[in-house]
Amino acid sequence: MNSDPDAPGAGPHSFAQGQLRVRDFLERASVTLDSREDNLSLEDTLLAGQFQHMELREGLFLHLSDAEEEHDFTATSVLREGLSCVFFLDGEIDLTVGDRQFAFKGDPRGAIEGVAIVNAGPDRFQRMSRGRQHVRHLVISASPEWLDFQGLEAIGDTTKPTALFKNHLASHRWTLPPHAVSLVQQIFSPSPFTPALQRLYLEGRAVDLVAETIAAAAQAERRRASGGILTGREMNLLDRAKALIDARLMSDLSVETIARATGLSTSGLQRLFRLAERCSVFDYVRQRRLRRAFEILQNEGASVQEAAATAGYAHPANFATAFKRQFGITPRALSTARRR
Repeated sequence: MNSDPDAPGAGPHSFAQGQLRVRDFLERASVTLDSREDNLSLEDTLLAGQFQHMELREGLFLHLSDAEEEHDFTATSVLREGLSCVFFLDGEIDLTVGDRQFAFKGDPRGAIEGVAIVNAGPDRFQRMSRGRQHVRHLVISASPEWLDFQGLEAIGDTTKPTALFKNHLASHRWTLPPHAVSLVQQIFSPSPFTPALQRLYLEGRAVDLVAETIAAAAQAERRRASGGILTGREMNLLDRAKALIDARLMSDLSVETIARATGLSTSGLQRLFRLAERCSVFDYVRQRRLRRAFEILQNEGASVQEAAATAGYAHPANFATAFKRQFGITPRALSTARRR
C-alpha cells in the first residue's frame, strides 16, 4: 500500500536489493515497530531481498517486495486515502486497516489473488509478519486525484459505477484471470530496458492492473445484482476442475475430459470459467502451461526448447509469440537475463 512500512526509505523513485534493518523502519516518519522477540537490536535485519518503490506518475505508486523475512515483527503507520490493489504471491501476512482485518496467503497452486481496499481517508495501518518466511507481493496504489482525473478516464470509466469507491474500507477479493497474472509476472520480471523506458513499461502494466481491479469489482456487483454470483457448490466444482488441470497439465486435456471428471457438462464448465476467470477453459489451460514454461525458464534453467515442449508448442516461433504476448518478454531474453 502507499504507506507500506516495508518499502525502503530512499525516496519516491527507489530500487534496492539488500537488507532492511530495525533501524531503517524506525527512521521512517510515523512508523512504530513491535516484536515478540525481546532481543532485537537496531542493526538486526528484518527483511533481505529485492524491494522496489516508485511513484510512476503523480498519484500512482508501485511497491514490490520479493524478500526473506528474518524475524517476527509488527509495523504500524498511517495509510493515506486512495485505492490499494494488492497481489500476493508467496508467504503469509496479516494486515489491519482501521478496524478491518485482512489476511494474505500465497496459493501453493500458483494462483494469484487480488484484493482491492479503498481508504476514504487516512487511517491506522498495521502489518503483522509471521517471521522466517519468503514473502513476494505487489501493491499498486492510486490516489483519489489520479483516479478522478487520470485513471478512470484513461481506462474508459467515467461513470464510477462501483460501490467499492463509496465506502471507507470497502474491499473486493478475486482470483486473477490469466491475462492479469501475466501483468503481475511482467512487473516482477521486466524486460531489460533503460530506466526511462522501464518506468513507462511498469506504468503501463500498473494502469492495466488498476483497470482490472475496477472491472473485477464492477463485475462482482453486477453478478450480485443479477444473482449470477457462483454458489458454494459451483466454487467447489471450479476448484476441482482447476486442481485436475494442474495435476494433468502436461497431459492431453480436452474440455470434455475436464467436464466429465468434474461432473459437469461442457457448457456448464465453460460457464464457470467465464464467470470466475473471464476466459474459456482452453485459454485457462494454455495460460497455465505458459506460466509453467516461464517458471522453469526463470527458476530451473530450462532451455527454450524444453520450455516450449512444456507449454505444448511444437514450433519454437509460435511459442515465442505466445510467450511474449503473455509476459512481455521473449523466452530467449528471459533465459539470457537469468544467466546474467
